[in-house]
Amino acid sequence: MKQKKIKKIFIVDDDTLWTSLLKRRLNELGYKRIYNFTDGTDCLNHFYLQPDLIFLDYQMEDMNGIEVLQKIKSHSAGTSVVFCTAEEDLNIALTAIKLGSFDYLYKGNTYKKEIAAIMSDIS
Repeated sequence: MKQKKIKKIFIVDDDTLWTSLLKRRLNELGYKRIYNFTDGTDCLNHFYLQPDLIFLDYQMEDMNGIEVLQKIKSHSAGTSVVFCTAEEDLNIALTAIKLGSFDYLYKGNTYKKEIAAIMSDIS
């Protein structure tokens, strides 16, 4: 089986502290081409960069993560999306998975081990 090589990662989240933490974890795992966006519109406007993976927040000002996920999947069904939120809401997680999210990351679990497991599953 051919493994997918993650080259470009988008982090779409308006929480700068969490974004910095996630970026640091990804850097520790060897990922360097990481682009940060604070809202869904900015992410979609930069989709021409062709990300391999997107860490997508649920609660953002311009549109929520479910809306952004649907637009991402309509542009590129093959782009992996990890849905991220601080809310422990099973309905949100199930909806994200049904709409094509690869995984669901609770922001309280942003440990290197958790991120490494997700990256291993995607790669």
